[in-house]
Amino acid sequence: MPDFKTVFWSFLIGGTVLGGLSGHAARAADVDQDVMNRGAYLATAADCIACHTKPGGTPFAGGLKIATPMGDIISTNITPDADHGIGKYSEHDFEQALRRGKRRDGENLYPVMPYVSYAGMTDQDIHALYVWFMNGVKPVAETPPATQLSFPSNIRLTLSGWNMLAGSEKQETGDSATYDKLRRGKYLATALEHCGTCHTPRNVMLMEKSDEFLAGSPVAGWYAPNITPSKTGGIGDWNEDDVVQYLRTGRVKGKSQAAGPMGEAVEHSTSHLTDADLHALAAFVLQVKPIDDTADHQPRDAFGKANDIPDLRSGELTRIDNLSHKNPENLFDANCSACHGQNGAGTADQYAPSLYRNSVVGAGRPDNLIMTILTGVNRKTADGHASMPAFGSTSDVQRLDDEEVASLVNYVSRTFGSGTYQVTADQVAQVRKEHTQH
Repeated sequence: MPDFKTVFWSFLIGGTVLGGLSGHAARAADVDQDVMNRGAYLATAADCIACHTKPGGTPFAGGLKIATPMGDIISTNITPDADHGIGKYSEHDFEQALRRGKRRDGENLYPVMPYVSYAGMTDQDIHALYVWFMNGVKPVAETPPATQLSFPSNIRLTLSGWNMLAGSEKQETGDSATYDKLRRGKYLATALEHCGTCHTPRNVMLMEKSDEFLAGSPVAGWYAPNITPSKTGGIGDWNEDDVVQYLRTGRVKGKSQAAGPMGEAVEHSTSHLTDADLHALAAFVLQVKPIDDTADHQPRDAFGKANDIPDLRSGELTRIDNLSHKNPENLFDANCSACHGQNGAGTADQYAPSLYRNSVVGAGRPDNLIMTILTGVNRKTADGHASMPAFGSTSDVQRLDDEEVASLVNYVSRTFGSGTYQVTADQVAQVRKEHTQH
């Protein structure tokens, strides 16, 4: 059976057909296949598809709306179409965009493009990535809507000052494929996977705080948690195999499950990395400077136990047309217990995970529990399809309002987690707003 890289590459270039190769595929056939394979793998590791593909859109054709404090930024078409994408980019133009945040016309790119991280890539990897994008990606004649920001954010020249202050990763040298384990792990974490883009807090200028690398940061309603090896606030109770399993499958029994942006990163990027790269990445993350968290004071996955309550039913019937707000216990029973169990233990195979010893429920911040209830889980890897229905405004199951979500979050935390939440309907409304804007 062909591996992911072969299938993915074949899909994007149009593949081999009975009548022979398409024109674009024929050009690709003339390129060194080892370079093409390397470029395809690098594009996967860098998760380019995540930002440059809108929901339901063609891969790399852009159009994804990315919410920022400055306004919505629309991702661009990076297919090799000459008129709508990057088909006219020379390798130098490509390198300048990737490492320096400069478009072909000399204008600055907005830093939602993680060029401060990609600046660390080697010349050899930049070359392989360029070759693959120009020969391995199918051109798409589609121009996404232009980004429209208000003054002064629409003046791209102002980003020159931001770039000087923000700094960037130091460019690596040599063949990245031959690096030792920790050097390879650092290269993956800081340059390709750009973990700090989400997991490192930012200052008022929206620059990453280098002294708080991977200490956690809010992301469009979610919270990218502290993943330093802190024993209390981070993942200091995880071992290398735990991290590898999480990056490969999106879940570790009794610890955590990936959803939201991290679920997408696992599905489209980390689950396709080699075992050696996953171990390198895990080893590097587990040896960065541990930073204790302001909200988490013991491991997030160390809370709770099964809820041992007798089934004492009153016999009182509840009318299905009664639209009054249910109490938390009834909300849990009606919406959660069918999968997670009345005792919160989940299913035997943990497809529906336990709610205790669960880092989302045990976290000191309620953001991710709120977002999981509102948006559900939809993650596909070779391990299988992890799915949980959403209970937000687009739910096909049951739409819970802000007060009901707040009540449910507080109940789940009190019963299976830290019990510290006092979430209000206003907080849930704010999280909904942040996510909708994204």
